[in-house]
Amino acid sequence: MRTETKERKTLYNLVRQLPQEDVEKVTSNAAFLWYSQEKEDMEDLREISERIDEPAIPWQTLKKEHEL
Repeated sequence: MRTETKERKTLYNLVRQLPQEDVEKVTSNAAFLWYSQEKEDMEDLREISERIDEPAIPWQTLKKEHEL
């Protein structure tokens, strides 16, 4: 079983044991976090699309300049 699946099952079991009012709080917080992540992703995509035609710096150049 994947680690992510185990973590989800553990979280699900913990939430199931909470009183109803706490489940509602957890659900509300999860929805807010999901919304925030979606909004951030959309902002990232917008910024990427605005810069799509800008020239990129080759990885080898960055690697050499920053001694990576």
